[in-house]
Amino acid sequence: MCKIKAVIIGMGKMGKIRYECMKNHGGYEIIALCDNDTNNLIGYDEKTFTNWQECLDTMEYDAVVVSTFNHIIPDITCYALQKNKHVLAEKPPGKNLADTIKIKKVYDTTSDLVLKFCFNHRYHNSIMEARALIDSGIVGEVICARGVYGKAGSQTFATEWRNDKNISGGGILLDQGIHMVDLLNYFVGDFINIQSTIDNIHWNSMQTEDSAFVILKTNNGKVASIHSTALQWRHKFDLDLICTNGYIALNGLLTSTKSYGEERLTYYNKDLMCTTGSLGKPIEHTLCFDSDESWFHEHNEFYNAVVFNKQIQHGTIDDSIKVMSIIEEIYNKG
Repeated sequence: MCKIKAVIIGMGKMGKIRYECMKNHGGYEIIALCDNDTNNLIGYDEKTFTNWQECLDTMEYDAVVVSTFNHIIPDITCYALQKNKHVLAEKPPGKNLADTIKIKKVYDTTSDLVLKFCFNHRYHNSIMEARALIDSGIVGEVICARGVYGKAGSQTFATEWRNDKNISGGGILLDQGIHMVDLLNYFVGDFINIQSTIDNIHWNSMQTEDSAFVILKTNNGKVASIHSTALQWRHKFDLDLICTNGYIALNGLLTSTKSYGEERLTYYNKDLMCTTGSLGKPIEHTLCFDSDESWFHEHNEFYNAVVFNKQIQHGTIDDSIKVMSIIEEIYNKG
């Protein structure tokens, strides 16, 4: 197996997840780790750095994995691209749309480089099955959707870096709700009309929001709604896809915390003639999933793009521009 020589910048929670996934994949040779907190570098055999620029200037590598705070993702990504290195970077691609456009301008000057952002929810089993159902035509075309993505915050939520606007750029919508925005883009289409309410309902003194209510509409009349919140108290992931000939419900999500419940997909076809059941209660089909391979699929797509020149399907710079454009308008309208 051809090995990609890689360095990881940022060895907090996400950096450690990336490290383990790359080790398990088998196609990566991790040669260096970098974090400005030396505690995050304890126990690793790879060469370590506390300065990302020194790391990128010193080592010989093929790709950079960027798992840092939002505000420095653009600088590291652009620097690596300018050094002619492939990049896999966490979401969001910066604090705001301007940061993402900055990355795109640099990327557009390069050739034959792979740039991918980590929207791993597209690789969850329930999401992939929903996409396959829609593509098969079994339930028809998606015409509207409802998404709820909620977490419980924490005792230290208000003081976490994610709610320091100078570091993160936004609150719960940008940190977690961004996944729901991306999924609705994926399933419903391009949104041109956005209405939103951005609030500090519980954590009143924070710089960033703890809740966002959003309605989005496409140019051909499809409608979607999002509730992104840190006030759910019991973690929740629900996505309803209403289609012309049926319905798909995605409930729960397998994550490292195991707090979003069982991941499952339920679908049925509309049955106005009541041939399979009573009106409003047709026969349902439910799929349950007991494993999360989203991290593997994400790294595998990046690997195949670098080694075999495959096209990136998910998490492209254009995907990121669309998502960050929507989020910026949500904030502006809210």
